[in-house]
Amino acid sequence: MDQQAKLDFLKQLISIDSAGGHEEKVTQFLKDALEKHNIQVQLVEVEPGRHDVIAKLGNGNGPTLAFEGHQDTVALGERDEWDHDPLGGEVVGDKIYGRGTTDMKAGLAAEALSLMELADEGVELNGTLEFIATVAEESSQHNHMQGAQTLVKKGLIGDVDAIIIAEPSDSQLDFAHKGSITYKISSIGKTAHSSMPQLGYNAIAPLVHFYNLQDEYFKTFDQAENKYLGKTIPVVTKIDGGHQLNSVPDYAELFAKVRTIPEISNQEIWDHLKKIIKKVNEEDHAKLSLTVLGDKIPVVTDPDADFIKKLHPIAEKTLKRPVKVQGVAFGTDASELSKGNDHFSMAVLGPGNKTAHAINEWVSLTTYYEFIDMFDQIAKEYLK
Repeated sequence: MDQQAKLDFLKQLISIDSAGGHEEKVTQFLKDALEKHNIQVQLVEVEPGRHDVIAKLGNGNGPTLAFEGHQDTVALGERDEWDHDPLGGEVVGDKIYGRGTTDMKAGLAAEALSLMELADEGVELNGTLEFIATVAEESSQHNHMQGAQTLVKKGLIGDVDAIIIAEPSDSQLDFAHKGSITYKISSIGKTAHSSMPQLGYNAIAPLVHFYNLQDEYFKTFDQAENKYLGKTIPVVTKIDGGHQLNSVPDYAELFAKVRTIPEISNQEIWDHLKKIIKKVNEEDHAKLSLTVLGDKIPVVTDPDADFIKKLHPIAEKTLKRPVKVQGVAFGTDASELSKGNDHFSMAVLGPGNKTAHAINEWVSLTTYYEFIDMFDQIAKEYLK
């Protein structure tokens, strides 16, 4: 496939607005393109109008390597803040602009095109090469990654031996990433006129008590550290309460996200938060409750695993520059996929940079083309 065809493919993908859970046009675009190259495609329903895509190549007589990515993007943002049409795929020099170029339509396109090229070449793959494109990685408010969750529930990920998540890696090969827990603490009070607060119950007061006890607990996280991922990172991200300035607030809420490591498990944190809530409720006669908004586990592959050792020289040779092997703080679909497969080796490796989710998001076309070649070489090497 020539370079112009690869560019046109990416432009078409960028032109599809798949923000906010509207992935179906991407799903159909990928399905049609793959089937034109005689590649077997399966659509897996996540919910009405939203489907994961699974495509396969190979003879099945060996290991399974998966190329994985998500179809959705974050919102376009204010269009007048963009210097380029967020759905235009405008090319300026070596850069192509648009929402999702970095996160992660360039990665998704590179993976799909790799399968097409391998199919067209008639390359003998001893094993199975899977292309997996999920929905709902970016676009769900609560407990996102439903596309990955569905693959686990339907038993469609258990055979994978190695997986590449083509999130933007910026000249890095990431073999580990943190998990995360996301939650809301709600406080119910009783409203009253601010001149007679004794007739009400201020919902903010027990929430402040909870905040202080939680903060003390967060400080204990410094005692544990993962050699690849560092320490647990807790952040209170939002606090809200009350309706007007002259009334006792009858409702308040706190939101937090904690980036987790294996040394302090997600469940351990959940259990302790529940203990804090129980303590505050008993001592303050309060009505605090916990709502789980996300529960993603950390994923760590041994950097000395054969898969990582095979990837590293291929990446450096293709990109013609040093590629750092490391762990990262953000999360990927692997947090959910690994719940259905505890043995696969994972690498985050894809074209992109730090403009993910930003206005004027872009990706280097040179890097995009290099990654298509890289994925070709990885498949040939791993499934030779």
